[in-house]
Amino acid sequence: MRAKVAVVGNSDLNIGFAVAADLSLAGHEIRLAQWPELAAALEPVRLRGGFVVTGDANEMVSGRTGAATIKAITTDISDAVRGAEVIFVDAPLAELEARFRLLLPHLEAGQIVHVNTHGGWPALRLAPLLRESGQDAVTITEGAAPTIAAGFEHGVLVPHALRRDLAVAAFPASRTDRALSALHSLYPTVVAARNVLQTGFEAMNMLVHPAIALLNIGSFDRAEQGGERASFYGDCNTVHTGILAEAQDAERAPVCAAFGVRFRTLRDHIVHYYGAKGESVHEAIRNCGFYRRLPPVPAATWRKWLAADVPWAHVPFVALAELAGVDTPLHRAIIAFVSALLEQDFQHSGLTLARLGLSGCDVRDVCRYVDEGMLCA
Repeated sequence: MRAKVAVVGNSDLNIGFAVAADLSLAGHEIRLAQWPELAAALEPVRLRGGFVVTGDANEMVSGRTGAATIKAITTDISDAVRGAEVIFVDAPLAELEARFRLLLPHLEAGQIVHVNTHGGWPALRLAPLLRESGQDAVTITEGAAPTIAAGFEHGVLVPHALRRDLAVAAFPASRTDRALSALHSLYPTVVAARNVLQTGFEAMNMLVHPAIALLNIGSFDRAEQGGERASFYGDCNTVHTGILAEAQDAERAPVCAAFGVRFRTLRDHIVHYYGAKGESVHEAIRNCGFYRRLPPVPAATWRKWLAADVPWAHVPFVALAELAGVDTPLHRAIIAFVSALLEQDFQHSGLTLARLGLSGCDVRDVCRYVDEGMLCA
Protein backbone atom coordinates (compact mmCIF):
# COMPACT_ATOMS: atom_id res chain seq x y z
CA MET A 1 0.00 0.00 0.00
CA ARG A 2 1.35 3.44 -0.95
CA ALA A 3 2.10 5.50 2.16
CA LYS A 4 2.78 9.19 2.72
CA VAL A 5 6.19 9.49 4.32
CA ALA A 6 8.22 12.50 5.43
CA VAL A 7 11.99 12.39 5.83
CA VAL A 8 13.43 15.26 7.84
CA GLY A 9 17.18 15.84 7.99
CA ASN A 10 20.26 14.14 6.62
CA SER A 11 23.43 13.48 8.58
CA ASP A 12 26.97 12.48 7.62
CA LEU A 13 25.91 8.85 7.13
CA ASN A 14 23.18 9.91 4.67
CA ILE A 15 20.55 8.00 6.60
CA GLY A 16 17.82 10.49 5.64
CA PHE A 17 18.72 10.48 1.95
CA ALA A 18 18.95 6.68 1.92
CA VAL A 19 15.48 6.28 3.46
CA ALA A 20 13.96 8.81 1.06
CA ALA A 21 15.47 7.17 -2.02
CA ASP A 22 14.73 3.61 -0.96
CA LEU A 23 11.10 4.18 0.05
CA SER A 24 10.50 6.16 -3.14
CA LEU A 25 11.72 3.22 -5.19
CA ALA A 26 9.39 1.02 -3.11
CA GLY A 27 6.46 3.11 -4.41
CA HIS A 28 5.74 5.43 -1.49
CA GLU A 29 5.11 9.18 -1.66
CA ILE A 30 8.15 10.86 -0.14
CA ARG A 31 8.57 14.44 1.02
CA LEU A 32 12.15 15.28 1.92
CA ALA A 33 13.01 18.24 4.16
CA GLN A 34 16.40 19.46 5.25
CA TRP A 35 17.03 21.73 8.22
CA PRO A 36 16.85 25.29 6.81
CA GLU A 37 20.46 26.28 7.54
CA LEU A 38 21.65 23.15 5.67
CA ALA A 39 19.68 23.92 2.53
CA ALA A 40 22.76 23.71 0.29
CA ALA A 41 22.90 19.95 0.89
CA LEU A 42 19.62 19.60 -1.01
CA GLU A 43 20.86 21.19 -4.23
CA PRO A 44 22.15 17.98 -5.87
CA VAL A 45 18.81 16.36 -5.06
CA ARG A 46 16.81 19.30 -6.40
CA LEU A 47 18.74 19.28 -9.66
CA ARG A 48 17.76 15.65 -10.29
CA GLY A 49 14.31 15.80 -8.72
CA GLY A 50 15.48 13.00 -6.48
CA PHE A 51 18.31 10.49 -6.47
CA VAL A 52 20.16 8.15 -8.77
CA VAL A 53 20.67 4.94 -6.80
CA THR A 54 23.47 2.58 -7.82
CA GLY A 55 25.14 -0.37 -6.13
CA ASP A 56 23.65 -3.52 -4.63
CA ALA A 57 19.85 -3.59 -4.84
CA ASN A 58 19.83 -6.26 -2.13
CA GLU A 59 20.80 -3.54 0.35
CA MET A 60 17.55 -1.66 -0.41
CA VAL A 61 14.18 -2.59 1.06
CA SER A 62 12.74 -1.79 -2.37
CA GLY A 63 15.12 -4.27 -4.00
CA ARG A 64 15.69 -1.69 -6.72
CA THR A 65 18.20 0.81 -7.99
CA GLY A 66 17.77 3.58 -10.57
CA ALA A 67 16.00 6.94 -10.47
CA ALA A 68 14.17 7.67 -7.21
CA THR A 69 11.77 10.57 -7.62
CA ILE A 70 10.91 12.65 -4.56
CA LYS A 71 7.48 14.28 -4.34
CA ALA A 72 8.75 17.39 -2.51
CA ILE A 73 12.28 18.60 -1.78
CA THR A 74 12.13 21.46 0.68
CA THR A 75 13.37 23.29 3.76
CA ASP A 76 9.76 23.89 4.79
CA ILE A 77 9.34 21.31 7.54
CA SER A 78 5.65 22.06 7.91
CA ASP A 79 4.99 21.26 4.26
CA ALA A 80 6.99 18.05 4.46
CA VAL A 81 5.27 16.53 7.49
CA ARG A 82 1.69 17.64 6.81
CA GLY A 83 -0.45 14.51 6.44
CA ALA A 84 2.49 12.11 6.71
CA GLU A 85 1.76 8.79 8.36
CA VAL A 86 5.37 8.18 9.33
CA ILE A 87 8.16 10.75 9.76
CA PHE A 88 11.80 9.65 9.69
CA VAL A 89 14.22 12.00 11.47
CA ASP A 90 17.97 12.03 10.85
CA ALA A 91 19.94 14.34 13.15
CA PRO A 92 23.24 14.20 15.07
CA LEU A 93 22.77 12.96 18.62
CA ALA A 94 24.09 16.15 20.17
CA GLU A 95 21.53 18.21 18.24
CA LEU A 96 18.50 15.97 18.66
CA GLU A 97 16.41 18.06 21.08
CA ALA A 98 17.17 21.30 19.25
CA ARG A 99 16.24 19.77 15.89
CA PHE A 100 13.08 18.19 17.28
CA ARG A 101 11.89 21.55 18.58
CA LEU A 102 11.87 22.77 14.96
CA LEU A 103 9.70 19.82 14.00
CA LEU A 104 7.44 19.82 17.07
CA PRO A 105 4.98 22.62 16.13
CA HIS A 106 4.13 20.89 12.87
CA LEU A 107 3.34 17.41 14.17
CA GLU A 108 -0.18 15.98 14.02
CA ALA A 109 -1.97 13.61 16.39
CA GLY A 110 -1.42 9.96 15.51
CA GLN A 111 1.79 10.44 13.56
CA ILE A 112 4.72 8.08 14.08
CA VAL A 113 8.14 9.76 14.34
CA HIS A 114 10.98 7.28 13.88
CA VAL A 115 14.31 8.69 15.04
CA ASN A 116 16.77 6.86 12.78
CA THR A 117 19.97 6.95 14.84
CA HIS A 118 22.67 4.73 16.33
CA GLY A 119 21.09 4.66 19.75
CA GLY A 120 21.40 7.71 22.01
CA TRP A 121 18.04 7.11 23.76
CA PRO A 122 16.02 9.39 21.45
CA ALA A 123 12.53 8.37 22.58
CA LEU A 124 13.17 9.10 26.25
CA ARG A 125 14.90 12.37 25.38
CA LEU A 126 12.03 13.59 23.21
CA ALA A 127 9.08 12.33 25.25
CA PRO A 128 9.23 15.27 27.71
CA LEU A 129 9.11 17.71 24.80
CA LEU A 130 5.95 16.04 23.51
CA ARG A 131 4.34 16.21 26.96
CA GLU A 132 5.25 19.86 27.46
CA SER A 133 3.74 20.81 24.09
CA GLY A 134 0.57 18.76 24.50
CA GLN A 135 1.60 16.40 21.68
CA ASP A 136 1.20 13.16 23.62
CA ALA A 137 -0.76 11.63 20.72
CA VAL A 138 2.44 11.56 18.63
CA THR A 139 4.48 8.37 19.07
CA ILE A 140 8.29 8.28 19.00
CA THR A 141 10.02 5.09 17.88
CA GLU A 142 13.68 4.14 17.78
CA GLY A 143 15.88 1.23 16.71
CA ALA A 144 19.11 -0.28 17.92
CA ALA A 145 20.67 1.12 14.73
CA PRO A 146 19.47 3.04 11.67
CA THR A 147 17.41 1.11 9.15
CA ILE A 148 19.85 1.95 6.36
CA ALA A 149 22.83 4.17 5.52
CA ALA A 150 24.58 5.06 2.29
CA GLY A 151 27.27 6.94 0.49
CA PHE A 152 26.17 10.04 -1.40
CA GLU A 153 27.88 12.35 -3.87
CA HIS A 154 26.54 14.66 -6.59
CA GLY A 155 23.03 13.22 -6.41
CA VAL A 156 24.18 9.59 -6.64
CA LEU A 157 23.42 7.36 -3.67
CA VAL A 158 25.09 4.02 -2.97
CA PRO A 159 23.51 1.95 -0.17
CA HIS A 160 25.89 0.48 2.41
CA ALA A 161 23.67 -1.83 4.40
CA LEU A 162 20.02 -2.62 5.00
CA ARG A 163 19.67 -3.89 8.56
CA ARG A 164 17.24 -6.77 8.49
CA ASP A 165 15.16 -7.84 11.49
CA LEU A 166 16.07 -4.57 13.18
CA ALA A 167 14.68 -4.31 16.72
CA VAL A 168 12.42 -1.26 17.04
CA ALA A 169 10.54 0.04 20.09
CA ALA A 170 7.99 2.75 20.75
CA PHE A 171 7.67 4.92 23.79
CA PRO A 172 5.76 3.86 25.73
CA ALA A 173 5.92 0.17 24.83
CA SER A 174 2.12 -0.05 25.02
CA ARG A 175 2.10 1.72 21.63
CA THR A 176 4.60 -0.62 19.98
CA ASP A 177 2.06 -2.80 18.13
CA ARG A 178 0.41 0.13 16.36
CA ALA A 179 3.69 1.85 15.63
CA LEU A 180 5.33 -1.31 14.33
CA SER A 181 2.35 -1.93 12.06
CA ALA A 182 2.97 1.44 10.39
CA LEU A 183 6.73 0.91 10.16
CA HIS A 184 6.31 -2.67 8.97
CA SER A 185 4.47 -1.43 5.89
CA LEU A 186 7.66 0.44 4.97
CA TYR A 187 10.37 -1.84 6.36
CA PRO A 188 8.80 -5.33 6.43
CA THR A 189 11.62 -6.92 8.40
CA VAL A 190 11.55 -4.65 11.46
CA VAL A 191 10.68 -6.54 14.64
CA ALA A 192 9.34 -5.40 17.98
CA ALA A 193 11.79 -4.78 20.79
CA ARG A 194 10.57 -5.29 24.36
CA ASN A 195 10.85 -1.54 24.99
CA VAL A 196 13.29 1.34 24.58
CA LEU A 197 15.54 -0.11 27.29
CA GLN A 198 16.29 -2.97 24.91
CA THR A 199 17.08 -0.71 21.98
CA GLY A 200 19.16 1.56 24.22
CA PHE A 201 21.20 -1.31 25.64
CA GLU A 202 21.74 -2.76 22.15
CA ALA A 203 23.01 0.42 20.48
CA MET A 204 25.55 -0.94 18.01
CA ASN A 205 28.04 1.92 18.02
CA MET A 206 28.36 1.71 21.81
CA LEU A 207 29.30 -1.95 21.44
CA VAL A 208 31.61 -1.83 18.40
CA HIS A 209 33.57 1.43 18.47
CA PRO A 210 35.44 1.72 21.80
CA ALA A 211 37.72 -1.33 21.67
CA ILE A 212 38.91 -0.67 18.11
CA ALA A 213 39.34 3.05 18.77
CA LEU A 214 41.15 2.85 22.09
CA LEU A 215 43.58 0.09 21.11
CA ASN A 216 44.54 1.88 17.89
CA ILE A 217 44.97 5.50 18.98
CA GLY A 218 48.74 5.49 18.40
CA SER A 219 48.18 4.20 14.89
CA PHE A 220 45.50 6.82 14.27
CA ASP A 221 47.82 9.58 15.50
CA ARG A 222 50.61 8.51 13.14
CA ALA A 223 48.19 8.22 10.21
CA GLU A 224 46.77 11.67 10.95
CA GLN A 225 50.25 13.20 11.09
CA GLY A 226 51.02 11.63 7.72
CA GLY A 227 47.78 12.74 6.13
CA GLU A 228 46.65 9.14 5.73
CA ARG A 229 43.29 7.47 6.25
CA ALA A 230 42.51 4.57 8.59
CA SER A 231 40.99 1.17 7.92
CA PHE A 232 38.87 1.22 11.09
CA TYR A 233 37.05 -2.07 10.54
CA GLY A 234 39.86 -3.62 8.51
CA ASP A 235 43.45 -3.38 9.71
CA CYS A 236 42.38 -1.89 13.05
CA ASN A 237 40.18 -4.89 13.87
CA THR A 238 42.56 -7.25 15.69
CA VAL A 239 42.29 -10.26 17.94
CA HIS A 240 42.69 -8.09 21.03
CA THR A 241 40.19 -5.44 19.97
CA GLY A 242 37.76 -8.33 19.70
CA ILE A 243 38.67 -9.65 23.14
CA LEU A 244 38.19 -6.21 24.72
CA ALA A 245 34.86 -5.73 22.90
CA GLU A 246 33.62 -9.08 24.19
CA ALA A 247 34.65 -8.26 27.77
CA GLN A 248 32.89 -4.90 27.56
CA ASP A 249 29.86 -6.57 26.00
CA ALA A 250 29.60 -9.12 28.83
CA GLU A 251 28.91 -6.28 31.28
CA ARG A 252 25.55 -5.73 29.58
CA ALA A 253 24.19 -9.16 30.53
CA PRO A 254 23.37 -8.48 34.21
CA VAL A 255 22.09 -5.00 33.38
CA CYS A 256 19.70 -6.39 30.77
CA ALA A 257 18.57 -9.04 33.25
CA ALA A 258 17.92 -6.41 35.93
CA PHE A 259 15.62 -4.46 33.60
CA GLY A 260 13.93 -7.53 32.08
CA VAL A 261 15.12 -7.17 28.48
CA ARG A 262 16.98 -9.63 26.32
CA PHE A 263 20.74 -9.88 26.15
CA ARG A 264 22.16 -10.82 22.76
CA THR A 265 25.92 -10.73 22.34
CA LEU A 266 27.68 -8.28 20.05
CA ARG A 267 28.95 -11.16 17.96
CA ASP A 268 25.38 -12.40 17.51
CA HIS A 269 24.20 -8.89 16.59
CA ILE A 270 26.77 -8.68 13.79
CA VAL A 271 25.81 -12.13 12.53
CA HIS A 272 22.11 -11.34 12.79
CA TYR A 273 22.06 -7.92 11.14
CA TYR A 274 24.73 -8.43 8.49
CA GLY A 275 24.86 -12.17 7.82
CA ALA A 276 28.50 -12.31 8.93
CA LYS A 277 30.24 -15.51 10.01
CA GLY A 278 32.68 -16.07 12.85
CA GLU A 279 33.00 -17.50 16.32
CA SER A 280 34.20 -14.24 17.85
CA VAL A 281 33.64 -10.51 17.50
CA HIS A 282 36.99 -10.20 15.74
CA GLU A 283 36.08 -12.88 13.20
CA ALA A 284 32.54 -11.59 12.69
CA ILE A 285 33.79 -8.06 11.90
CA ARG A 286 36.55 -9.45 9.66
CA ASN A 287 34.08 -11.59 7.71
CA CYS A 288 31.28 -9.02 7.54
CA GLY A 289 30.57 -7.81 4.01
CA PHE A 290 29.16 -4.52 5.28
CA TYR A 291 32.30 -3.67 7.22
CA ARG A 292 34.58 -4.80 4.39
CA ARG A 293 32.80 -2.50 1.92
CA LEU A 294 33.22 0.59 4.05
CA PRO A 295 36.05 2.80 2.75
CA PRO A 296 38.93 3.96 4.97
CA VAL A 297 38.01 6.94 7.11
CA PRO A 298 39.95 10.07 8.09
CA ALA A 299 42.36 9.08 10.85
CA ALA A 300 40.73 11.49 13.31
CA THR A 301 37.29 9.89 12.90
CA TRP A 302 37.62 7.94 16.16
CA ARG A 303 37.43 11.22 18.08
CA LYS A 304 34.17 12.21 16.41
CA TRP A 305 32.63 8.78 16.93
CA LEU A 306 33.56 8.41 20.60
CA ALA A 307 32.60 12.02 21.30
CA ALA A 308 29.08 10.91 20.32
CA ASP A 309 29.07 7.37 21.75
CA VAL A 310 30.41 8.11 25.21
CA PRO A 311 28.08 10.94 26.37
CA TRP A 312 24.95 9.64 24.65
CA ALA A 313 25.35 5.87 25.16
CA HIS A 314 28.00 4.88 27.72
CA VAL A 315 27.16 7.50 30.33
CA PRO A 316 23.43 6.61 30.53
CA PHE A 317 24.25 2.89 30.38
CA VAL A 318 26.49 3.20 33.44
CA ALA A 319 23.89 5.34 35.24
CA LEU A 320 21.19 2.73 34.67
CA ALA A 321 23.56 -0.07 35.67
CA GLU A 322 24.32 1.73 38.93
CA LEU A 323 20.59 2.19 39.53
CA ALA A 324 20.29 -1.60 39.28
CA GLY A 325 23.28 -2.16 41.54
CA VAL A 326 25.43 -3.60 38.73
CA ASP A 327 29.10 -2.63 38.44
CA THR A 328 30.35 -1.98 34.91
CA PRO A 329 34.08 -1.22 35.30
CA LEU A 330 35.00 -1.39 31.62
CA HIS A 331 32.24 1.01 30.63
CA ARG A 332 33.28 3.35 33.42
CA ALA A 333 36.87 3.10 32.23
CA ILE A 334 35.85 3.93 28.67
CA ILE A 335 34.14 7.10 29.91
CA ALA A 336 37.23 8.05 31.93
CA PHE A 337 39.74 7.30 29.17
CA VAL A 338 37.80 9.08 26.43
CA SER A 339 37.10 12.06 28.69
CA ALA A 340 40.84 12.37 29.35
CA LEU A 341 41.85 11.90 25.72
CA LEU A 342 39.31 14.40 24.39
CA GLU A 343 39.73 16.73 27.37
CA GLN A 344 36.04 16.77 28.21
CA ASP A 345 34.15 15.70 31.32
CA PHE A 346 31.62 13.40 29.69
CA GLN A 347 30.53 11.94 33.02
CA HIS A 348 28.95 15.30 33.87
CA SER A 349 28.10 16.65 30.41
CA GLY A 350 26.64 13.38 29.12
CA LEU A 351 23.08 12.08 29.16
CA THR A 352 21.93 11.89 32.78
CA LEU A 353 18.97 10.05 34.25
CA ALA A 354 17.31 13.42 34.79
CA ARG A 355 17.54 14.21 31.05
CA LEU A 356 15.96 10.83 30.37
CA GLY A 357 13.04 11.69 32.63
CA LEU A 358 14.17 9.10 35.18
CA SER A 359 15.24 11.29 38.09
CA GLY A 360 14.23 9.73 41.39
CA CYS A 361 13.22 6.42 39.80
CA ASP A 362 14.15 2.93 40.91
CA VAL A 363 14.37 -0.05 38.54
CA ARG A 364 10.68 -0.87 38.90
CA ASP A 365 9.73 2.76 38.20
CA VAL A 366 11.92 2.84 35.09
CA CYS A 367 10.32 -0.32 33.71
CA ARG A 368 6.82 1.01 34.37
CA TYR A 369 7.70 4.33 32.71
CA VAL A 370 9.09 2.79 29.50
CA ASP A 371 6.23 0.26 29.30
CA GLU A 372 3.26 2.44 30.22
CA GLY A 373 4.51 6.04 30.16
CA MET A 374 3.78 6.49 33.88
CA LEU A 375 6.12 9.08 35.40
CA CYS A 376 8.00 8.28 38.59
CA ALA A 377 6.14 9.35 41.71
